[in-house]
Amino acid sequence: MGSKYQVRARVPSLWVCLTGMLLIAGLWILFVGGTQFDEMIVGVGVLLLSCTFLYQVWRTETLELDFALRDLVQAWRIPWYVFTGISEIVAILIKDLFLIKKAASFYRVSGFKTSKSDPRLIGRRVLAIFFTTMAPNFIVVGVDCHQSRMLFHQLKRSSIPKMTRVLGAQPGRPRW
Repeated sequence: MGSKYQVRARVPSLWVCLTGMLLIAGLWILFVGGTQFDEMIVGVGVLLLSCTFLYQVWRTETLELDFALRDLVQAWRIPWYVFTGISEIVAILIKDLFLIKKAASFYRVSGFKTSKSDPRLIGRRVLAIFFTTMAPNFIVVGVDCHQSRMLFHQLKRSSIPKMTRVLGAQPGRPRW
């Protein structure tokens, strides 16, 4: 008798493989800034390794995500968070360089609404990590699904962004 959650290997379509290869090849050419022969030889190796890795991930990954439009729309806040984060980092750098105030380092924990089986909450967790880490002063280290909490690092202590709260962060002391 099989399990309801039996892992099944997926095989990506030819279009997915070709699109991935073209994207990786294009990014390689942009990265090296030219098409010299020796760079292209290394690029072919990088392309083969990357495509092999992506193929294996595609075949074995069983994580199901469900993104709601309300969650995706939270990305509109990112430019402001990046701008304010850069400003904070520059201010910290200047103060540290001129010996006004030594740069600090804060590891913080927040509650986070999460689940290992609900595709909507998994999608929110992915978006929260991706969106929030774009701001230079807010690096999400990870989300613990067992204890429903998020660990993050900051150079300047500040409140949790509204975008992250909408996606599931629960400010205050986590309950565990």
